[in-house]
Amino acid sequence: MKFKQKGFTLIELIIVIAIIALLAAATFVAVNPAKRIGDANNAQRWSDVTAIADAWSTYVADNTGTLATTSYFQDGVTYEILVYGDTTGVAGSASCTATTGVSSVVRLDNLVDSGYIGTLPYDPGTSSGSYTDYYLYTNTTTGQLIVGACESYDSATIEVIR
Repeated sequence: MKFKQKGFTLIELIIVIAIIALLAAATFVAVNPAKRIGDANNAQRWSDVTAIADAWSTYVADNTGTLATTSYFQDGVTYEILVYGDTTGVAGSASCTATTGVSSVVRLDNLVDSGYIGTLPYDPGTSSGSYTDYYLYTNTTTGQLIVGACESYDSATIEVIR
């Protein structure tokens, strides 16, 4: 009595492995983790600039027009926001390279000290240092406050106007 061996041929195994590889590649491309992370970082940036702008607006309204800065502030000049309590940031050396016109730094410690914002947030791509990688300025024509993010994913413009 002869027994016939059961199993897969080499060609069948190669075809199955190729199909699995194609499905895995298609899934990876469809999911695109880098894009998901970039979009999540941009969402955090939107949240951060909105929180800063809201805190600023509320502070100014509650304090009869007094600005929320603990350093010099001039209309029309774009300032990078320093980390709470930081005194080492130097005017003219702001790290916000993605945004043109950032020429100085500003401290917003009053927002934290007065309870208008829990803490000044860092950009999701920044974890330490003197700069938050967020900026602000006032429009000299309209008087509106513009708060924005220095960096973004896919060159998106992240700015909030109050």
